[in-house]
Amino acid sequence: MSLEFRALERELTFDEVSYRFCIHSGPDAWRDLARKLVALEADRFLVVADGGLAQPAVREVATCIGDVAPVVPLPVVTNESAKNLATIDALAERAITAGATRRSVVIALGGGLAGNVAGLLAALLYRGVRLVHLPTTLLAMSDSVLSLKQAVNSRYGKNHLGTFHPPALVWNQLDFLDSLPAASIRSALCETIKNVLGIVPERYDELAGRLRPDARYSKAELTELIELCVAAKCHVMRHDSTEKHEALVLEYGHTVGHAIELVSQGRVPHGFAIGLGLLVAARVSVDLGQLDRADEAAHRRLLELNGAPVVMPDGLDLDAVMDAVRLDNKRGYLPHTEGKCDMVLLDALGRPHRTGESLMTQVDEDVIRSAIQSVFAADPAAVVA
Repeated sequence: MSLEFRALERELTFDEVSYRFCIHSGPDAWRDLARKLVALEADRFLVVADGGLAQPAVREVATCIGDVAPVVPLPVVTNESAKNLATIDALAERAITAGATRRSVVIALGGGLAGNVAGLLAALLYRGVRLVHLPTTLLAMSDSVLSLKQAVNSRYGKNHLGTFHPPALVWNQLDFLDSLPAASIRSALCETIKNVLGIVPERYDELAGRLRPDARYSKAELTELIELCVAAKCHVMRHDSTEKHEALVLEYGHTVGHAIELVSQGRVPHGFAIGLGLLVAARVSVDLGQLDRADEAAHRRLLELNGAPVVMPDGLDLDAVMDAVRLDNKRGYLPHTEGKCDMVLLDALGRPHRTGESLMTQVDEDVIRSAIQSVFAADPAAVVA
């Protein structure tokens, strides 16, 4: 029997920060969103929109929020090369000249990249204006909007430049997911897999039973998958809103994953890159005698059930990946040691390895390189299928 979709609204609290997190579907949901936006008493909405979104979807959002306050469209190119301070500067100039004030609200309309750009713009404009997330991808709904981190890239790596800025509201309109390709859904679920492996392994069998490679999920099933991620993130972020202590486990798989995403220039999407990064982190954990082979195999099993790649793409420059790993944005939690890089590792599913009180571990570069090589293969189609 299929599950019945039910709208969800809940208050998320991380330290002293609280905001409303909503999951809705259907035409009536837009009226509910408008009522919530009215309560913000904004003088205008600065809509940072993914330039690749279908125009009918953009018009539907503009109609909804335009009935509440004037709309200033701020389209953004959604590729990693545009995720930088130059883009923030250009958007800020357009917003200011269009009459933005401290009463204005930035609305992020798009996936994780648009959300990060909009989030950092909101944090910097007039030293902070309100932010509303309208995510249009499953990855954004289940992962990026649940973090208070807002960041863009430097020339040397991902998310080097940023700060923390909470949203006033997150509105997940599941209808946006109707047109997403299956690969985008599978990619997003790699972050869900990370949450289960690193935080809530008691839900492993539940997720294994739900994942399927065709990525065809009902709205009720998608809501449950999003709720799983909410529960995992709340578990570690409730008293760690800046993700520097217990919530560092959320970076599991990200050291090498971000490097793969950056070096591939987007050919390996974020979620798939994190999935590959999970395999590398698990192999490093095994090679250091921390994780057993059964738990390593559990990583691969979930990724395969999801239909995600479990081999590196052919032609990826290993030296370039290692260069990016060396410049990862998590450096500095531990004093730097030459020839070592900082990673989040596991002692067992749901139990991150600790160095003293830190969840970071310094790993010899040769160990990381060897682990990456173990995940390499000569089938480039495996990553983009």
